[in-house]
Amino acid sequence: MAATAARCLPHGGRTCPGEGPVHSSARGSRGRRECVGWVRVDKRDDSASLLERARSDLAGMGRGDADAADRMRALVPDVQRRADAGDVEFQELLGGLALEYIKDYPAAYHYLSSAAEAGHPGAQRGLGYMLVEGLGVPKDEARAIRLFEAAAARGDRAAKFNLAGFLLREAGAPESRARAVRLLEEASAAGLGVASLRLGETMFSEGDFVASRRLLGRAVAQGSYDALLNLGIMCRDGLGGGTDRERALSCFLKLLDVNNGDGIHESHDVVALMSDRQIRAAALRAGRVAEGEGMIAGRRRRNARRPDA
Repeated sequence: MAATAARCLPHGGRTCPGEGPVHSSARGSRGRRECVGWVRVDKRDDSASLLERARSDLAGMGRGDADAADRMRALVPDVQRRADAGDVEFQELLGGLALEYIKDYPAAYHYLSSAAEAGHPGAQRGLGYMLVEGLGVPKDEARAIRLFEAAAARGDRAAKFNLAGFLLREAGAPESRARAVRLLEEASAAGLGVASLRLGETMFSEGDFVASRRLLGRAVAQGSYDALLNLGIMCRDGLGGGTDRERALSCFLKLLDVNNGDGIHESHDVVALMSDRQIRAAALRAGRVAEGEGMIAGRRRRNARRPDA
């Protein structure tokens, strides 16, 4: 099984590129951070509505939605005003925006530190990530682990994943491994696909193919593209359960959504053993109908060239 690279999750696990400067890291005359390059709006939302809209737009940015980024530009001045007034929810949100999208690490540290000190688990995780990676601050794994511990104790699933990664590094410590598995199970059950993937890979390395296949299937259902190749291979080869060629081909084809052609290379042997109906069913499941028809047509051409055809 090809293992994914171990990593820590940042503030919200989002990796969409930044949208340009939102706010400077320089202090204004009254000690607050000044917004730059954003259109101020006169309408003042109530905090709950503003927070809901900002979180929705931040999630949209994570999906690459340019309109969501434009809406966030209009919201940031009011978001920042509330953050500067001490609202930890807005501090956590603004810190995450600065960390993951704007790459303004001094601003991210300022807001995440303030919210983390107040006990906000998302801010504790985000600050811990900055300390692990050395983003605008010296690396400090010991402090990062303490922050992940605090966030995990408050139920933060990504903090549990991050903490498990550190525990799994402690080779030869059974108690650390047992706790890491427990944390991954909790994060997986809470819907974190990368935790399901990591746990599935761990089970595979320990020879528990049944559990590995189940967990990789869960990871795929939770939106993990990284689990598709290994799940497809297990289904194709009958590891951890019976052979399931339709599901295997569906996994291989689904990888094309992220421009990964590895599944196509793995699909040749399984396609040769499938009927046209099975190929079409797998392609439909993956949302790759045209590719399925291409496989059928290609096989027919190859068969027509055979001497005994």
